[in-house]
Amino acid sequence: MSDGDDTASDTNEPPVTDESPATDEPPATDKPPATDETGPVEPTASAESLLLTYAAPFLGVVLIAIGLPLAIVGGYVVVQDGVGLCGNPTITATPADEYEGALATIETLPVEDLTSAEREALEEAIDSPLQEAKVDGEMANRGTLLEGAIVEYEGDRYYVQIASLNSCLEVAPLLFPIGAIAIIVGILGVLTPPIYRKMAGFEERMRNERTR
Repeated sequence: MSDGDDTASDTNEPPVTDESPATDEPPATDKPPATDETGPVEPTASAESLLLTYAAPFLGVVLIAIGLPLAIVGGYVVVQDGVGLCGNPTITATPADEYEGALATIETLPVEDLTSAEREALEEAIDSPLQEAKVDGEMANRGTLLEGAIVEYEGDRYYVQIASLNSCLEVAPLLFPIGAIAIIVGILGVLTPPIYRKMAGFEERMRNERTR
């Protein structure tokens, strides 16, 4: 009898295996990222995290730094003539007596050699309390007046010199739109991390609503 019972107990017991019981828990790598009330606080992949958290803002700052001077210079070129920042040169006419002989080595320029525009500017400068006037026209003696010259006019001697050339800055006007585009792209790069977090949070909330 004892032999029969032992045989029955051996056949009814389930076999013992070394395998661990199966669980329904997902692997650790499938766990969702840490979240707060607004969504994930970190990007879902390390590569995305590095790219969107550090690379994109850094590139944005570089683009803004490059775009600002380009936009300023390009914008200045566009408006400089309209706001009077460049144009005709100006001359000054100072009585030579004020220099007390310091002009002995200065070249003398006959008044007959002045162009009509230079002569009109000379007369205007002599009558002006600032002793300065613009040359509105041909300026054939630019080199001489740039160094300064003595001009005798109606019996008086004047030291005439170019005070300002008012030259226009010459650069490509396309610098302004290029700089503006660089600044806009740079701002988007700087704002990439918060924008990405908001989008990730929105996707996470939508995913949670579908799984309910």
